[in-house]
Amino acid sequence: MLREPTIPVPQEAPSSAIEWHTLHCELITPMYGGGVESTKVDEKMPIRVSSIRGQLRSWWRLLAMHKWQISDLRKAETDLWGGMNQGEDDGKASKVLLKVTNLPTVQKVKNNLVSYENFPRLKYVLFPAYNETDPSLKPHKLLTADGITWDLDFAFTPTVSPEQKTQVIETLQWWANFGGLGFRSRKGLGAFYVSKSQDFPEICETLTPEDVALANCQLVQKPAIPNPLIALETAIKKLADFRQAPNIGRNPGQQTNRPGRSRFPEPDALRRIQRKHHSNHAPEHPAGNIFPRAVFGLPILFHFVGGGEPTDTMLQPTEGERLASPLILRPVFAEMKDGKPQFKVAALVLPYEHILDMTVKVGRDDYPIWQESKAQDIRPIADNGGGDPLQAFLTYFAK
Repeated sequence: MLREPTIPVPQEAPSSAIEWHTLHCELITPMYGGGVESTKVDEKMPIRVSSIRGQLRSWWRLLAMHKWQISDLRKAETDLWGGMNQGEDDGKASKVLLKVTNLPTVQKVKNNLVSYENFPRLKYVLFPAYNETDPSLKPHKLLTADGITWDLDFAFTPTVSPEQKTQVIETLQWWANFGGLGFRSRKGLGAFYVSKSQDFPEICETLTPEDVALANCQLVQKPAIPNPLIALETAIKKLADFRQAPNIGRNPGQQTNRPGRSRFPEPDALRRIQRKHHSNHAPEHPAGNIFPRAVFGLPILFHFVGGGEPTDTMLQPTEGERLASPLILRPVFAEMKDGKPQFKVAALVLPYEHILDMTVKVGRDDYPIWQESKAQDIRPIADNGGGDPLQAFLTYFAK
């Protein structure tokens, strides 16, 4: 005799109950990596739905914490996006269905792969390619944006609530404005724009500084131009100059090919800590042993040149090995003009106050990233309104 099951077996929703919505996406800056190997483009699957899903969860968490102020974040995330909830149940499936369709052909991807050396104005963000030591991986190749398009299709399961659906649409809008694909996406590589969203046109709408402030973020934009690659190059130059350029991030050198000393305190801090320095480079920076550029993300490799100088030092957070940068630089769609998209040069700063209180480890000891009292001792910060390093950079970026 067969026993009747005591637990009801859920019935799958018929396919007709699932309504798919399409976002048409266009790559606007070169994409770096994004495949199984972080620095390689996957020719068969250059755009991965798993990567997009991870980004959407990240943007959702930002909004949930800082705008919607959801109290039980983990539970709410698991209920919408799926996963385990601290072992309290058997796991949940996502209420958001995603698929990538209409990918470029393999031949199109191959035709668009070019050496990193084709982008000399992006050298600052392509340092992994320039510093590659494995001959089998040289040269790193980037996927140029010309004609690279795809569709992101999304749908909701019947169990999604109206509030959850609204959250996903807003999350997709943030992703469409500030997301990126592949390696170094926070510095504008792999940027794209959503050119069409028939069912939810608000996803394509440009977020303003006032909009992002509601999520405790800051946005600074420069005037729109038609070329997104030039927009990205402009943004990257701003960051590189703030951190390293003569008369901005460092003193002018006595010779053209030999820059002067950094105006930031980290090199002299390492000289003090390691008790090593060239006879002409005795530590003298008045800010002392602090590491303010860590606010822009870790790790940072400090390379010294000259006899008696400290050994190369990889600066890492005291806890963990990496610290994601709260700064996103990229071109952002602004408007259509004469039938062509225009892009603003944008700098978005995510909530970062917790980073200012963090420390970095050098040797066996921990040192502060930031001390507010030292702002006036660091010229790139003092010359740009004071405050902390990110506030000073935003001031410089806007100039």
